[in-house]
Amino acid sequence: MKNVVKMTALACTLCAANIFSATIEEPLANTSDIQIVMMNPTPEPEEVELRIVYPSNGDMKNSLPIRFEARLDGYVVGTDSQFDRAKQIRNDSNGQSVHAIIDDMDYFESYEALFDSLDNHDLYYDQKIDFKPPFKLKPGKHYIRLFPVRSFGESLKGPQCFDAIAFYYKTKEDTLDVNLSGPYLTYNEPQGTFPANKPILLDFYIKNCVMSVDGYKVRLTIDGKIQRTLSSWKPYYIYGLKKGKHKFKLELLDPSNKVVPGSFNTAEKTILVK
Repeated sequence: MKNVVKMTALACTLCAANIFSATIEEPLANTSDIQIVMMNPTPEPEEVELRIVYPSNGDMKNSLPIRFEARLDGYVVGTDSQFDRAKQIRNDSNGQSVHAIIDDMDYFESYEALFDSLDNHDLYYDQKIDFKPPFKLKPGKHYIRLFPVRSFGESLKGPQCFDAIAFYYKTKEDTLDVNLSGPYLTYNEPQGTFPANKPILLDFYIKNCVMSVDGYKVRLTIDGKIQRTLSSWKPYYIYGLKKGKHKFKLELLDPSNKVVPGSFNTAEKTILVK
């Protein structure tokens, strides 16, 4: 599992236990024993909102560690996601979390937050999350991306569920080719280690574009051999990966099927199945 950042938890309220049964659609690829299957997203509360409040976009920081602060409304971290999917794929016993990605590095997670306020029905409403990256940063320009996820890794994809800013450490030098106002891709899952007896979740985030057969798409390559172009922004199950290391590559394609320029739009991760 990824590095974990722990914060003080003052309160925790369970999410509604509305059970969701995953609907499996037609396989998208079948090469040897590998299948890539599109899934329906788990239902999301409409009021979820995540925003980075510190630092501000473009801030300069001169010392480490850099502290980040985010506000998360309408979504509880640190509890198990009450959906059938939690039993179908790898599930994190620490519960729901916020994934944080700096530049193109692996995500790290926040499972706990400061309890801040309740709504009129005494439901968990507003949280403050403070965290620090578990690694050092090189001088230059950096980007941080945040989004809430289920305990089984699936990202929430509502219109207010994602935030990203740029910041500087020690120098104004640009180190990545990124345009946060243009189309870009964020690789979420799979990352880390997975059991061989369960399907593996494929999940990603897209910003400032719409996926469709005639529009933007995401190209998936597994181990340099299995390739599929995805035209729907949904989670996917991958079946049949044998034990050992596997290399995943995601590329954001424009409507002409060319890779969109930018450092985030080609992402590669190596996972372990055992």
